[in-house]
Amino acid sequence: MGWVAVLVVVSVAIVLIVFRVLRKKGRDDGDHSSSSVDFSANLALAVYLLVLAYAAVLCRDALSVSEADVQAEAESLTEMYWSVAPVPEAAPVRSQIRQYTAQSVDLDWPLMAGREMSPLPEQTLMDMRATVLRLRPVGEESKNLQQDALDRISEVFHARVVRSDDASTGLESTFVILLILSGLLVIALPWTLGVRPTTASIVADLVRVGVVLIGVCFIILISHPFGGLGAVEPDAFKAAQRQYDQIDGQFPAQP
Repeated sequence: MGWVAVLVVVSVAIVLIVFRVLRKKGRDDGDHSSSSVDFSANLALAVYLLVLAYAAVLCRDALSVSEADVQAEAESLTEMYWSVAPVPEAAPVRSQIRQYTAQSVDLDWPLMAGREMSPLPEQTLMDMRATVLRLRPVGEESKNLQQDALDRISEVFHARVVRSDDASTGLESTFVILLILSGLLVIALPWTLGVRPTTASIVADLVRVGVVLIGVCFIILISHPFGGLGAVEPDAFKAAQRQYDQIDGQFPAQP
């Protein structure tokens, strides 16, 4: 959000300065239009729109992938809860699964917008694995459930690494730079003719500036999957917490 505010303020300041300079030093409009300038402006517009569309697709793909990764992690947690639910002595594991899920929602998500994650949930996962290993299942079925729980913990470890990678990445700065540069050309090329602004030209200039500014700000706002517009929310983890309650209803935890 900070970059967006700075970009808006700078753009408004530049436009006001250009209008003031052209009003004082610009010449009256006549047959001074240049076909080369028109061609260059149209070319810059085509490049701007191409980069804008490509950046939007990349951001949307990153958002979809991150959302799918979060959903997969929540499903692994739910399946792990199912695995340990029939084991009478696995009540501490249930508590740790709930703790990890809550920590991910309360601690990880506020940090992921800044490309960071809390170390506490990972420690909870390690404690959870140790707790499952210390279980002494009786019978083949309980042993299979224990092994399945260990497999699910490995899946959650991997899913957490993937989520960390998703949170630490974003749209490459190259695209934002190209977008800004091509947008500046779209805005500035008509001003190189040095024509004194009229009401019609001012409206056209404001439309160009507005279109470019909205496009750049939109890309900046959706450039990170866990921050800005359309950010991935921890809804899948909250849904898993509700499923834990349903599983407890079928397999009440024993102290």
